[in-house]
Amino acid sequence: MNIPSWRGVVFLAAAACAISGAAAAAEPDQGSGGLAGSEGTPGPKPGWLRMPKSLLYYDADGNLADEIGLGRWEEASPARVKVKVIDAGTSPDHRFAWTLDKRTTWNSLKTKILESQRSLRFFDPDGKELWVEEGADSLTGSAPLVFSDDGRTCLVALRRTAGWYALAKSYLGNTLWEIGPFPKLEALQISPNGLYGLARWDDPDKSAVHSFLDLKNQTRQDVSSDRFLLGKAVVDDLGRAFSGPTLVFSFTGPVISTAAAAVPASGPGAKP
Repeated sequence: MNIPSWRGVVFLAAAACAISGAAAAAEPDQGSGGLAGSEGTPGPKPGWLRMPKSLLYYDADGNLADEIGLGRWEEASPARVKVKVIDAGTSPDHRFAWTLDKRTTWNSLKTKILESQRSLRFFDPDGKELWVEEGADSLTGSAPLVFSDDGRTCLVALRRTAGWYALAKSYLGNTLWEIGPFPKLEALQISPNGLYGLARWDDPDKSAVHSFLDLKNQTRQDVSSDRFLLGKAVVDDLGRAFSGPTLVFSFTGPVISTAAAAVPASGPGAKP
């Protein structure tokens, strides 16, 4: 019986690892941009697909028709440093897509921002740009834009001089409701049917706060984040807010949290 030498075993193991690594590198990025989570595989063409370093658009024939590069680039000179970051994501059905282009110019030591530009672009199923939202910005807990399941309604994170805002928008670019300002917005979520939303934000004088949003009736309910110790906060299609399996608040039923108080559209956070 022939026993393979240790060199042969090492060679075969290395080859197997190389093949496995190449296969993994060829897999598409299933995330919808930033920290937005899983998207699944692309739907019927035409459609958008986010890869690790590019956003791809395929036409009705399944041909690659457009590619937008993603990543971070830095250009330095004796007087300044220019940083460009482009992120992207798609709707769950891959019909719609967005890109966030952030360009920051620093002094040479990176101690002072000289210029800053942020533009979020929204694309339709035909690969065309539908609208642009200036001032959108990245979040630590979610993508800067989150979609309903059909992609027709979304929440967008916006940062202005007065603070952070959550914008409920239609796929056509109409602003349905503007909520804020918040001191620091952390994450956004929207229910699958696009009727309810969630904005998690920081209050400097208190713990983090979850604002549950009835987008149709423009009603807001603030609940302290210490009510969500049993799991991540989620709002469903019936307007119910859960912490893991526990119901904390419901727009369509009795309020479970005694600390929560409804804020109508005419109150703080409503669009004037």
